[in-house]
Amino acid sequence: MKKDNRGFTLVELIIAVTIILIVSLGFFGWASTIIRTNLSIERNNRAYEMAMDVADRLQRMYDNSLIQPGAAKYVGYDDGTDKDFDGKTLELNGCSGSPSTPSLNLDPASMPGMTIYTNPWQSTTPQALYLYDKNNCSDGKTWVDTDCGGTSTSTITTAGKITVTTSANTSIDHPNPNNLVSDYNSINPIRSYKNTTYYAVWSVAYWPCGTASTDRRKIFVTVYWIDPEPTTDDVAVVVSDIKNNRAAIKSVSVVVDKTIGTES
Repeated sequence: MKKDNRGFTLVELIIAVTIILIVSLGFFGWASTIIRTNLSIERNNRAYEMAMDVADRLQRMYDNSLIQPGAAKYVGYDDGTDKDFDGKTLELNGCSGSPSTPSLNLDPASMPGMTIYTNPWQSTTPQALYLYDKNNCSDGKTWVDTDCGGTSTSTITTAGKITVTTSANTSIDHPNPNNLVSDYNSINPIRSYKNTTYYAVWSVAYWPCGTASTDRRKIFVTVYWIDPEPTTDDVAVVVSDIKNNRAAIKSVSVVVDKTIGTES
């Protein structure tokens, strides 16, 4: 019996390698998509947990901590058909007459998903980012740690490693060096987890509109992060990257109620 000692020809080998490469590229592309999706879900979950933690801490505060100094903010419901909050749209109003636009659910002049009261990005010129830690808050550190930009008095300032650009949104109550509520300092607005920095900003408004009630509040909290995570301490570079779509602000927003005392 004659033995066939022939091996693979060069053409067969090339075809086999090509098929393996095509299959491998498809697999690694699929794997990369899965990894990115899982990372996005993890970040969203982390931001939501942080937003709810901040909201819960604010809900537990006593009366004076939630009465804002300066010009009061009010919100009310319209009678439209939008299904944003309890079947109605929550809107800005000066509490004179019926609620008026714009809606607090979406800021049409800026980023979808942001409430107007806590939008950390000013999209109009000059564009600005509200809060940035200058890439100094490492894992396990909080905003009051000196190597994260804090001070012994736990008051945030623009002179430290943390940058707050209040002109980006004058409605944010905290962090805000121009409008500090001392009890807010116990709530950490900057947290780092798995090489991603999360920023929490919040605002409190009176409601319902038209009653000037002092015993009911709407608490707005937005937690955001920058994707990809910046590696620079230069805020201008970060702003430029966001402006030119080299980076993006991702966020989670929540709105909760706070009733002071017992409602009649």
